[in-house]
Amino acid sequence: MNDVELYEKKYPEKWIVMQNKITQAFREMSIDEKRIIILASPLVRVNNATEKTPIEVASSEFAKLSGIDRNSAYKQMKSASKKLMKRTFIYEDKDGDDTEVQWLIRSKYADGYISMHFTDEVIYLLQVFDKFNPYTKYLKEDILNLKLTYSLDLYHLAKKSEGKGGFSMTLDQYRQELGTPKSYERINNLKENAVDGPIKEINQKTDIKITYENIKRGRTVTGLTFTVKAKPTKKKGQEGLNQNNEDRDIPPLTVKQIDRFAPLLANYSPFGSYAPSGKSTQEVISWLHTQLRDEAFLKTHKKHLLAVGYTFPKQKS
Repeated sequence: MNDVELYEKKYPEKWIVMQNKITQAFREMSIDEKRIIILASPLVRVNNATEKTPIEVASSEFAKLSGIDRNSAYKQMKSASKKLMKRTFIYEDKDGDDTEVQWLIRSKYADGYISMHFTDEVIYLLQVFDKFNPYTKYLKEDILNLKLTYSLDLYHLAKKSEGKGGFSMTLDQYRQELGTPKSYERINNLKENAVDGPIKEINQKTDIKITYENIKRGRTVTGLTFTVKAKPTKKKGQEGLNQNNEDRDIPPLTVKQIDRFAPLLANYSPFGSYAPSGKSTQEVISWLHTQLRDEAFLKTHKKHLLAVGYTFPKQKS
């Protein structure tokens, strides 16, 4: 196991981390099925799950995610997990052959939660992250309120391309990526339901902002170019976490704190311009392990550390 894999397994539960392949396998799922996978994914990671490990998703958390009451949440979860039991996806194995596997091998419905056993292939997509297995990560809170089916899919596409500033696709590629129905062959239907609506919701509720332009051949729209930008960090949120600490310097970090904040800073977009250029994420993390021991560095980048979750120790009275 390399350092990247080891670290990602220890990522806090509030982070959703998935191989990019798994979001492609979301095609044609209902929004409730996608929500179950999203809520289950950090549990698979932090518990180092195997096929024998039951992954429990509580109806209370699902209700919060869906914005519905708990009784309705349990019914929707049960229905969605039954659909997942029947779903399969195809991936290319190490020999280059297409292999079809199920998402789940067992599902249990109990009072207040559902319990699932994922197949080894799904577990691999939720646990192993390195340069050979590209992945995307985001905070769970950033997608909690998305309700439109294609908002989740477009959000995943956007987050994968956030570092590049955006992405372009032909209309056919976009339809295939989102698994849209035949009625979306009409561009008006596609834009209304799978482009304009999701973009509006994503821009209102998440950590990124998306805009797009048409790609045309003559008068015919043949594709779309999306621009993706991170929203500025909300000052209110930082102040809420660290009230009355504006004039305090961050004290020396412990080894445990350095292990925690080095990866968080390396993956925090506003900090990117301060990191060494041309380095991989893992190389930046290694560099930060040294820098975070430096008092001047802590003082210079206090705002970035606060933004990724650092809180000052309580002062003695």
